[in-house]
Amino acid sequence: MVETTPITIREMDRGHVPQVLEIEQASYPAPWSESAFINEMTSGASVAIVALAGESVAGFAVGWTVADQLHIANIAVAACHRRRGVGTGMMVWLLKEAGRRGCISSSLEVRESNQAARSMYRQLGYRSVAVRKTYYSDPREDAIVMVKDLEE
Repeated sequence: MVETTPITIREMDRGHVPQVLEIEQASYPAPWSESAFINEMTSGASVAIVALAGESVAGFAVGWTVADQLHIANIAVAACHRRRGVGTGMMVWLLKEAGRRGCISSSLEVRESNQAARSMYRQLGYRSVAVRKTYYSDPREDAIVMVKDLEE
């Protein structure tokens, strides 16, 4: 039997940034910088959260609230915590916060090849609505635009 550490989700603070950067750099070919994460934490339109396994950052997510919409800007889970519900937990947290802030919809882009993430988003009620050609670089790839109504 695999032991799992309970996950706690909370707002990101500066003390989390070094571990967030490690996950970011291991997850993406064009990672965000330290200053980008710090800017997100201080922006009134951003929601930056971490999923903690004890004192370790298991994952993070950043969402932007613009008018009445939540846009998922960045989300990643440490490799050793994937497929354990961490990403889903963070998304549920963000969607509840979006509702609290008066958002009525949510959107995101996801790499066309990222079947695991696309499956998670579909399970959360997102639907594919468009393709952004060559949206990603390194490697070049299309993005699938997905949206979710929050007033369901």
